[in-house]
Amino acid sequence: MASTDLTLAVSLGALNRLARPAHALEDATTWSSYVGIVSSELSYIERRRVREAGYHQEFLSGPRSIAEALTAVRGHFETERYVFVGTDETARVVETVPDWTFQLVTDAAGTADWEIETTSSTGGNWP
Repeated sequence: MASTDLTLAVSLGALNRLARPAHALEDATTWSSYVGIVSSELSYIERRRVREAGYHQEFLSGPRSIAEALTAVRGHFETERYVFVGTDETARVVETVPDWTFQLVTDAAGTADWEIETTSSTGGNWP
């Protein structure tokens, strides 16, 4: 069994892909030591989105890039593992940040039993 001594960072983009993002974050707190949200958005936009959605988090990225945020989180939270859940657009971030492992949101969702948001291929044109 994998250790639960881990810090989990989730991008806002990854949360947008989940059908029940608040549930996913709440679930993650049961098997992670620390759970937080990182984003490349301006910090006031990030804070507002997180507050309005009621997301649980122990850290936010603040006024910095995702890579800088992950580096800062690594320095503040000491755990055995560090996992960043993101999207295709953020996959390369961890290449520049030591100790972090990247997990694509669809893979993380499959492992954790989180539902991915589905969109109708017919759009609003269904009769």
